[in-house]
Amino acid sequence: MLPPAQTHQNYVTLSTFPGGFITLPEKSFVSPSDGDIKRTVPSLAFLISHPGFGDASTTTTQPIRLMFDLGLRSAATKYSDKQQIHLQNRLPYILGPNIASQLLKGGLSAASDIDIVILSHIHYDHHGDPEEFPNSTFIVGSGSCEILKSGLAGAGSHQHFQQDLLPSTRTLELPRTDIDEAIFRLQLRSGRMVENHWSAIGPFPHALDLLGDGSIFVIDSPGHLPGHINLLCRVDQESWVYLGGDSCHDTRLLTGEKAISSWEDQEGNVMCIHLDKGKAEDTLRKIARLSELEHSKVQIIMAHDWKWYERNKASCFPEMLQF
Repeated sequence: MLPPAQTHQNYVTLSTFPGGFITLPEKSFVSPSDGDIKRTVPSLAFLISHPGFGDASTTTTQPIRLMFDLGLRSAATKYSDKQQIHLQNRLPYILGPNIASQLLKGGLSAASDIDIVILSHIHYDHHGDPEEFPNSTFIVGSGSCEILKSGLAGAGSHQHFQQDLLPSTRTLELPRTDIDEAIFRLQLRSGRMVENHWSAIGPFPHALDLLGDGSIFVIDSPGHLPGHINLLCRVDQESWVYLGGDSCHDTRLLTGEKAISSWEDQEGNVMCIHLDKGKAEDTLRKIARLSELEHSKVQIIMAHDWKWYERNKASCFPEMLQF
């Protein structure tokens, strides 16, 4: 089960953004599949609003605002040449308006109102335009910085990255999960310091209580790419939202209707959209168990879940999601 609400528990609210659209061939993601089926899907981003922490010297609190993922970049020319070539495999695609401009239309500034940007991983369709958030702290999963520095050789046309993607002085990498009691330290804009380490929650062996109050948990979610992380957010006493990033690209994988696909490239190499298929399958099994928990209701949202987006697009930011 998931931890019960504490006395004076803080809850968060969520808003969603369409961070651009790409077209995915079904055969590259699920098996069995019809080789001719393609689907144009969103790259979803989320604003998570926390009420903030009280101060004995004041009657007001400053909210904490976090972004989880930033969708696609706003223009193809902002991608590297190799990334632009990969985008041609995702036609038709739609870029922009970027998350910063969508925030501005809703009355928030990416430069001054967003405290933290958490990236589920550093693929091109999730990191958006980081330069539009010049004062935010960026949080990425373990191993992400090394990938940005050195890349990944021979792992598919989508595995290209930009070395200078993230600001080095404002980027925090989560600790490895195999180091006992490794501490993650996060200083909030208010000056409050939060220190925490990996521990188990529900079906997940490695979770990190991000703000230290049981409202937002970072979930280590390996398989898709080193450093891939998800979020588990508490929205009321019994309800949670699980933001699954690229743990799967088709929700039929969660129900067992489909399996993760693999294929051979022109050189005969076995390819998969997940760098470690076995770990990705294990992560999916753990996520699926959320629907079986007693005393907790968990809504699971994947970054490219076009069906969920169609049902909820009328309530995109500045509206808040209702659960």
